[in-house]
Amino acid sequence: MSGDRVPTGHGRSASGNALLALGGQWGRYAIQLLALVVFSRLLSPADFGLVAMVTGVAGIAYAIGDFGLSLAALQAEQLNAPQRTNLFWFNSGIGLVVAAAVGLTARPLAAFYGDSRIAPVAAVLAIAFLVNGIAVQFRTELNRELRFGVIAGAEFLGQATGFAVALVGALVGWSYWALVAMQVTAAVVTNAIIIARAHWWPGWYHRATAMRSLLVFGANTFLTQLVNYVSTNVDQVIIGRVWGATTLGFYNRAFQIARLPAQQVAAPLTRVVLPYLARLQNDHTAYLAMVKKIQLALTTLLLSLLAYMAGTGDWLVPVVLGDGWQEAVPLLRALCLAGAIDAVGKITYWVLLSQGKTGLLFGTELGARLVMITLIVIAAAKGPLWVALAAAVGQVLLLVSAACFALPRANVAPGPVLLPALRPAVLFTFAAAAAWSAGQLADRWPDSAALLIGTVAFTAVCLAAMTLPSYRRDVAVLSALVRSVRRKRGNG
Repeated sequence: MSGDRVPTGHGRSASGNALLALGGQWGRYAIQLLALVVFSRLLSPADFGLVAMVTGVAGIAYAIGDFGLSLAALQAEQLNAPQRTNLFWFNSGIGLVVAAAVGLTARPLAAFYGDSRIAPVAAVLAIAFLVNGIAVQFRTELNRELRFGVIAGAEFLGQATGFAVALVGALVGWSYWALVAMQVTAAVVTNAIIIARAHWWPGWYHRATAMRSLLVFGANTFLTQLVNYVSTNVDQVIIGRVWGATTLGFYNRAFQIARLPAQQVAAPLTRVVLPYLARLQNDHTAYLAMVKKIQLALTTLLLSLLAYMAGTGDWLVPVVLGDGWQEAVPLLRALCLAGAIDAVGKITYWVLLSQGKTGLLFGTELGARLVMITLIVIAAAKGPLWVALAAAVGQVLLLVSAACFALPRANVAPGPVLLPALRPAVLFTFAAAAAWSAGQLADRWPDSAALLIGTVAFTAVCLAAMTLPSYRRDVAVLSALVRSVRRKRGNG
């Protein structure tokens, strides 16, 4: 990287980079969907539940990650060579400490769940935390150079290699170890490619380099990510503790289906959107216009997927997961509801991060997420469905907190920012209801036929909405965005 500031585009707009990042994710998305389908047929709910017991607790290391330092580096307009080197050593040290902590807590974790198999699983998964920590700054360098295609390619190859290893393992009888091998292999391969392609190498640590602003930003972001992770994953921990591996296996499969769209869209978009919004802060009109476009695009995509899954869940689950997974259907619907509310409020996270208001972000989310955690713990005694509904209530509290407290203090009116999500929410709610009703008429038919009929009904409602001027305007905005991306990519 030749300069000390974020590149201004390499001939590609913010929307162009967003499309490139998302486009690269579809290959990885396809691999994850394939893994969901294949391993749900080769392994038992208890196998998934056992690994989820470990990742639900040990996975907090992913939330700790780099203590928010990668986002601090992305948000910073200026980042000199000594700072980048120091960030590498910070991140590598954090990765080493986290991996050691996961390994040392393996036996206590097994005692917590009352299952001795958990200890070796946790110890092996610790490898992934170490390699992730070492590769953080290399990934950040690729992000700052707008080389999103390299990142997407590395993640796809890592996921594909992990899937291949796990498939062989599942076929030869590794059971839950196949899932462990998939995670570790994917992490090692992905990060190895990222390091090799970054065209950057750190030097020795520079003591005299100013790091305070980056560390403060990272600390506040880390606290937010930590409380976010705990509130999002405490449900699996408490279900595993109270109800056991098999019940958790059903919940985990529903959770993974409901969370997959957001993981493949929101996570990569954060690293694309954040630097661009940060540079638009001095032009309030352009900043708000970009925020509203992002909100419309994000909610249109995520709400359509979540509503479709909720409406067709009765037939989608057996078609995707196979026989014996029907208990996951009501869980899927409740978790899709929680995911939809989370998608609407995601824009607040980006607004506050882009403005460097990480203290406000942490303060805004802390209260609502503590209430969410409390509701989930209380609901666990009644069963996993109540836990999923408690998570949805918690997401409502977060959305209210964002609208009433966070956005006004970021000089962003909540109405214009959140309202672009209203029309997609109404449309896809009706589409989901139509899909469910149509599928019920064919409920005695094979699941694949009922799913097809539900899909046709869902699509028909979406097409009928195009007769309304407001939805045509939304489509025009999104179409103009895509045309702009193609034009600028062609000129880049």
